[in-house]
Amino acid sequence: MNIITRSDVGKVRKVNQDYVRSYQKNDEEALVVLCDGMGGHNAGEIASKMTADDIIDHYQSRECFNGISDIREWMHEVIKHAHQLVREKGAQSLELEGMGTTVVLVLYVNGQSYISHVGDSRAYLFKDNELNQLTKDDTLVNVLVDAGTISKDEAYFHPQKNILLQAVGVSDYLNISFISLNINHGILLVCSDGLYNSLFDMQITQVLEKDITLEEKADLLLSQANKFGGKDNIGFALIKGKEDNQ
Repeated sequence: MNIITRSDVGKVRKVNQDYVRSYQKNDEEALVVLCDGMGGHNAGEIASKMTADDIIDHYQSRECFNGISDIREWMHEVIKHAHQLVREKGAQSLELEGMGTTVVLVLYVNGQSYISHVGDSRAYLFKDNELNQLTKDDTLVNVLVDAGTISKDEAYFHPQKNILLQAVGVSDYLNISFISLNINHGILLVCSDGLYNSLFDMQITQVLEKDITLEEKADLLLSQANKFGGKDNIGFALIKGKEDNQ
């Protein structure tokens, strides 16, 4: 498989609170974790790094998985474990109080991808020149869209679109998603809101459909996001299965 990660502070922020890590065990298995931290000073940066590092540490010590139920339980448990760590760290000082982070996990095992998330960082599947969002944002605006109060177009420019309903480290209870799919010659894109708020879906599609390497696509996505946005940190990962590598 081929995994390319990028994280950039953007053009406005002084601290990069986006944190992306991957760990590949072998040709058939790997884990990608993306976090977008929140909190004053450097608290968001601490929360995102703590969460991703804790999850990767647990993955490195995990020997094998026994089916989809085992995978789902493991992904939910490692997110909950990181959640408790961040809450405990945030209670240690006023500077860290209330810190938290979004998280997206992608576990790739023998051609199958498993995704869990909390917050408004996203996973997309790019396949057959179409970009489809797989995860559902845990935001107030998304609830309004589901209720029919506002349209998807109105949600894009809504002043409260960044209000999260849950996040690692700050929520009393986490409702963690789980998705299983085979990407089948597609590309998985995992990203923070710094990417999808900087580029429209069509702009992302135009990059991903180019006949260039995955690394070149990542570099172009990052430069385009900073060119047309860059108001927030930008973090993302691109994932292709082994059979799709160039």
